Amino acid sequence: MGVERRAGTPAPMGGGAGQVDGVPRGVHGDRVPGDAQLISIGRNQPEARAVIQIVGTFRGVAAAIAACLVLSGCASGQVGGETTTTSPAASETPSNPWDLPIEQRPALFDPCAEIPIGAVEAAVGAPLEWVEDLENSQPGGLKTCGWENGEVNFGLLSTWKSRDEYLADPAFRLKDAQAEIGGRTGLRLAEKVDAFDSTCLLLFFTSQGTVWVNLDLVTGLNQYKGRQQASACDALDEAALPIVQFIPEGEFL
Repeated sequence: MGVERRAGTPAPMGGGAGQVDGVPRGVHGDRVPGDAQLISIGRNQPEARAVIQIVGTFRGVAAAIAACLVLSGCASGQVGGETTTTSPAASETPSNPWDLPIEQRPALFDPCAEIPIGAVEAAVGAPLEWVEDLENSQPGGLKTCGWENGEVNFGLLSTWKSRDEYLADPAFRLKDAQAEIGGRTGLRLAEKVDAFDSTCLLLFFTSQGTVWVNLDLVTGLNQYKGRQQASACDALDEAALPIVQFIPEGEFL
């Protein structure tokens, strides 16, 4: 389904490369150069915490002929001077998309296209504004979307970064390896540098990549729904319930 835009919210549009807070950025707000993709939705905070981080090299889509072979499952050969087409046995196709080469995997989940803002507002219990700068799409690499208000920033991201890679990532610390949310099992992480319990992430390893849901409490007192000193992970567990229905099926890895 399409994304519902709030009144007065600009439609997405491409932008030019430039500088943001002294950091070189590309046309979609991605940091350049280097293979670390950093998207910050903590713009209202003095510390400007980075709450969405992907570390790793993102490979592009395969060549057109490779894509044809992937989509059609065909292989060409020569028999008596004529080109023939054969189809591999069904058993040769991995049932786990994570077992495929990355260029042959399904399209990544697109949170901006698949999750309406009404569902996100229901999740946090307050109006939100879609943040154009946080919509980022790199085919085969990542897709991101984010919303904000004066109390909370809420973001979703999809990537093919694996569970093991996240567990080994020094930027995060493990909170729960088997977090149960709305009948789904995910990985709960927090930023290692977060000393105020103000950020939390839930990761689900699905048929369309790793989908993570991130919540960042942006006030100095961690205010959330009228409560002060709220825990970001408690808030995220509550907020994620209306969102998991939109996340692709599958519990992989």
